[in-house]
Amino acid sequence: MRFGVCSAIDTASLLSDAGFDYIELSVAGDLNPDLSDVEWAPIARTIEKMPLRPEAFNSFVRSAHIVGPNVDSAYLARYVAIATARAASVGGHIIVFGSGGARQIPTGFSHDRAALQLADFLSLCGDHGARHDITIVIEPLCSAECNSINLVSQGAALARATAKSHLMALADTYHMEAEGEPITAITDAADVLRHVHTADTGRYAPGTGTYDHAAMFRAMLAARYDARLSIECNWQGRLQEQAAVSLSQLKHALQMANPS
Repeated sequence: MRFGVCSAIDTASLLSDAGFDYIELSVAGDLNPDLSDVEWAPIARTIEKMPLRPEAFNSFVRSAHIVGPNVDSAYLARYVAIATARAASVGGHIIVFGSGGARQIPTGFSHDRAALQLADFLSLCGDHGARHDITIVIEPLCSAECNSINLVSQGAALARATAKSHLMALADTYHMEAEGEPITAITDAADVLRHVHTADTGRYAPGTGTYDHAAMFRAMLAARYDARLSIECNWQGRLQEQAAVSLSQLKHALQMANPS
């Protein structure tokens, strides 16, 4: 199991010192597909100098629409092509498709049409991901944040239906808990599960609440999942204080789930 944190470039040294294996950066904020290659080059050099590799990226589509009446298909195709190429160029393997605002279905808009638009986007992601060996993972978001793809089971079903080798599923324990989705959904998604996010109670740092991470690891082990686990939480300004402690708590929970 590889452990990482969803964080910013300037925290890479701190997270490396805390013992993490990788950092999860942002597509929109760090890969900046809207910038030209010349404009992005200084950022790329900064990323390449980090002591941790950015093996994953989140915040995929921030300022465009994937569904609804204002979808710009040409822009999305260009954006995804650049994002996947840049992710690969700096050592990335995963891009997380959360993007709640981009996939929010507008009031009164046909859900059937939105489903077709979403399918087109996911197919596009799978194609560009394959070109650069980047896997795009569908992140279910709780209904308080988005009105489409709220459950791991739904994300897994979409990944299977799209049938692209580089379009897979993600489980986020915060969203699962918010939606009341059982932890067994992780095991049920075993065939398409390629990334996991977690936090503790209230989306705070692991080890500060009562979330049962040992149960999460048991489900992951039952799914034969042994890839990456990213902490995505509100550190409350205490990242330096809590990072190593949270990593230790997760490793302890993994040991409890798999004592052998």
